[in-house]
Amino acid sequence: MVTMNPADAAARLLNEGELAWVYGPRRHELATVRINPEIRAGNVVLRDISGASPSEVVRVVKPDLDTRGRRGTALA
Repeated sequence: MVTMNPADAAARLLNEGELAWVYGPRRHELATVRINPEIRAGNVVLRDISGASPSEVVRVVKPDLDTRGRRGTALA
């Protein structure tokens, strides 16, 4: 689970309960988004994410579910 500020979630087009990729320095995982206005902008709270430790930089990204597979590989 990743908890974040409402403004940060809106900038990433994320809503409460959606899945988001959390990219840490060692690995990435899908996590459920929770929105909490008490969290400062730019900070996130991670729970049950094994790819990140305290004070490490992580990225939270909305999954791209519209494109499937690799691009540019046309079968003829």
